[in-house]
Order: sequence, then structure tokens, then C-alpha cells
Amino acid sequence: TTPPPNNPTTPPPNNPTTPPPGQGGCTASVTLNSWTGGFVANVKVTAGSSGTRGWTVTMTLPGGASVTNTWSATASGNSGMVRFTNVDYNGQLGAGQSADFGFQGNGSGSGMTPTCSAS
Repeated sequence: TTPPPNNPTTPPPNNPTTPPPGQGGCTASVTLNSWTGGFVANVKVTAGSSGTRGWTVTMTLPGGASVTNTWSATASGNSGMVRFTNVDYNGQLGAGQSADFGFQGNGSGSGMTPTCSAS
């Protein structure tokens, strides 16, 4: 048999990387402590490279779950898609700084994915 031809490879194009979050960008992560019939969610908001003057975290709760208590944020809604906004003392964050808030809920909190936006 004849070996395949030795064709030179072309290097991949030099694609630009995604820029860091713009002014006011932020990210959020959630940690759960669950038990039968309820949960506590601790959410960490981290400012992007330009810091924030305020932030909003949105999460969709699983079917049957509801928010019963919130601290260090203001909740809009208590089931389905819930929006949490900063309170006076934790909205302004310097670049890379973080703030925490939490909420208690009924049902299961598994599978929640927070989305953060900031000003």
C-alpha cells in the first residue's frame, strides 16, 4: 500500500479573543444547601473589570419552588423567573470585588443558573 501524501498543514487563523466584560459587567454564582422540601441559596456577585454602580441577578426557579425570605438583596417575584437587585450598601463594587446575598425557598432549588447584569 502507498502511504498517504504528506500535505503541509495550514495553521489556524488568529482569531481575536472575547473582550473582558464592558463597563459595569458582572458574573454570579450560586451555592445551595438543600433539604427535603426546602433550600438556602447563597449567591456571589463579582464585578467585571470596570466595577459596578448596581447589579441585578435573574434566576429561574424550578417548578414548584418559591422564595420565602431574602437577605442583602431585594427580590422581585417569588416563583418562576425571580429578579434580585442590590440594596444600598452592596451595589457599588470595584473591579473584581464581590458581594453576597441569599434567599431561602420551598421546594427544590437544584438547577438554578444565575445571570448577572450591572450598571
